[in-house]
Amino acid sequence: MKKTASQKAKLLAATACGALSAFAFTQSAHASGFGLREGAADWLGNAFVGGEAKAYDASTAWTNPAGMALLNQNEVEGNISYISPSATFSGYNTNPLTGGTVSGTQGGNAVTPAASGALFGVFALAPDWRLGFSVTNPYGERTSYPGDFVGRYQSLVSSITAVDFGIALSYKFNNHISVGGGPVVEYFDARLTQALNIPTLSALTGQDPIADVHGSNVGVGYNIGALYRFNNVTRIGIDYHSRIRHSISGTQSISVPAIYSALSPSTAALLAEGNSSATTSITLPDSVGIGIYHQITPAWAVMGSLQWTHWALFNSLHVTPTNGSPSTVINENWRNTWFAGIGTNYQLTDKIMLQAGFAYDQSPVTDSNRTSRVPDANHYDLGFGAKYKLTPTTSFDLAYGHVFTPGGSIHSTASTTSGTLIGNYSASDNSITAGMTMKF
Repeated sequence: MKKTASQKAKLLAATACGALSAFAFTQSAHASGFGLREGAADWLGNAFVGGEAKAYDASTAWTNPAGMALLNQNEVEGNISYISPSATFSGYNTNPLTGGTVSGTQGGNAVTPAASGALFGVFALAPDWRLGFSVTNPYGERTSYPGDFVGRYQSLVSSITAVDFGIALSYKFNNHISVGGGPVVEYFDARLTQALNIPTLSALTGQDPIADVHGSNVGVGYNIGALYRFNNVTRIGIDYHSRIRHSISGTQSISVPAIYSALSPSTAALLAEGNSSATTSITLPDSVGIGIYHQITPAWAVMGSLQWTHWALFNSLHVTPTNGSPSTVINENWRNTWFAGIGTNYQLTDKIMLQAGFAYDQSPVTDSNRTSRVPDANHYDLGFGAKYKLTPTTSFDLAYGHVFTPGGSIHSTASTTSGTLIGNYSASDNSITAGMTMKF
């Protein structure tokens, strides 16, 4: 009996560690992996294209701090986004404990709507010096499957939040060259739940224990950029966002159905031993982007962007529990990705500017490593926007974006007891961002 109990303990610990390790990999809207591109309404209106070279509002403090040198007035800009994604599963989940399949529903739309905000400011220190700040949400998601989802042993609830606080300085060497950069402080928080498939008891009672894990950390990185103006109508910019490493301490709790204590007190006790903490380290990827902006006529401008993101940093995770259980290694094998797009602005009147953009965003996830937490796939972004000048120093922005994606197949096994989730995901996303800019 002692040997059997030990085996059960190891099995339960491995399952719980699998839950903890997954918190870094949650699908997000309008970006690849678990990234989030929403921020300024101006970004969404051009499908996130051209930010490295636009340099015409305070949001350049994040997209390329060198662009702050081109702003002639102090500016403060605030934005709020409403993100309404959709990800639906169709298929089944095998059950290794019964030899059949897991009973339950398809789960419906797994991604819940969410809101995010962004704040930017740029201030003149001297004729050639600018100081700027940015508050952004570069990563974020809210996903939730019902308790009877066939893939509940893979995932139930995923909640991820990242808030970046950036400070930057820019310097203009001459009318052609400017540079900028500064530190970024990032707060990262995640919560994850999943059901545990317990031998005999899950099938017998129709009830599952729920593992709930939570972890957070603060990391530091930097953002640097350069801008070159060929003339008054054409400029090119390059920006680099550094990787940020998080050493995360997480807590884990397991809620056990009351009937387990009556049917198998020893199993209930083993599950209770899973209440502990664990540690892991995660490195969020660095990225580099290059953009060009060209004013064809006084009313019409075009732009383009090419960006590379170092998602291959997510090769594996090492999770170490503090309850004496062995460490768990989770292999992810993500790939580096490319983003490319074109955009345009048209000054319709003295007060109204119209925007549009189209982009391709490659996913770090492939058919071989797609999971229910990250049913991500390559997709296309389409954006439209408008800027209305309320006064000479105040303007209002409104933008809409849609994501087109073919979805993808899934063949995922989270742990030895989770079974294999087999099927397909279909996904889309709609986003709206509103912003206000004040100059003084």
